[in-house]
Amino acid sequence: MENYENRIVLFLDILGFKKIVGDTLKKTKESEEEEIIEKTSFIIETIKEMTEVAQMTPKETSKIVTQFSDSIVISFNADDQKEIPRLFFNLQRLIAKLIAREVLCRGAISYGPLYHKESLIFGPALVDAYETESQAALYPRVILDRSVLEVMKYNYSLEYKHSYRKITFDADIDSFLKADTDDKFYIDYFTGTMMFYEGDDLFKVYKNLRRIITNGLRFKNPNLNIKYGWMKNKYNRLPESLKHIDQEEELFSKRPDIEKFYNEFKPIK
Repeated sequence: MENYENRIVLFLDILGFKKIVGDTLKKTKESEEEEIIEKTSFIIETIKEMTEVAQMTPKETSKIVTQFSDSIVISFNADDQKEIPRLFFNLQRLIAKLIAREVLCRGAISYGPLYHKESLIFGPALVDAYETESQAALYPRVILDRSVLEVMKYNYSLEYKHSYRKITFDADIDSFLKADTDDKFYIDYFTGTMMFYEGDDLFKVYKNLRRIITNGLRFKNPNLNIKYGWMKNKYNRLPESLKHIDQEEELFSKRPDIEKFYNEFKPIK
């Protein structure tokens, strides 16, 4: 198709929003009206914040953002390489803001033929991103399809090595990604959230993250239990990850609040 472009595309889905939307229709008592208004406002504000963060970019860019329901799609021309680190940075920021609201997301980044103009989007790359998100992302994480890694190899140094990240890219990329146990590369928000919050705010956000995990582990549904079990394992490895970052970047001398978090850290049992 002539109108297709080779584009990198992110499909991001907000987890649990369908239930929140459904709750806005439930009202058995007059006293519950205030709670319904509060939940409706929460949905509107969260989606608005999602879109604002996703759209943060200089004027000269091929990036297009489309939001529908509880999902958001971002795409840009594959030759627009400056957008890759910006996408990762904005994703880190967005995930951190969602955690502050006690909301989780899941998504996938793919590459291929795509038509994306304003609110109209279709093409094989979107199908790949959607299927990867729904079938391969599995946990509350945003993963990279192998097609994206192939594109990145031409523009960023990429080296596998024995490291807590298992992979090294150029400095603009390295801090955002981590290889998971299933060899999927995902946006590492467990350490990445610390880029956007400091002091008391940092402790509040990680308290939210801990509460999300501990509450989720109470579900008896095996699928949910596996997802929150994955989060628990990542959370409990935070001290190890922070120690590695400190050894490489002297993190604690720059951020005493992170050092305090490290020293006072308590794993989820």
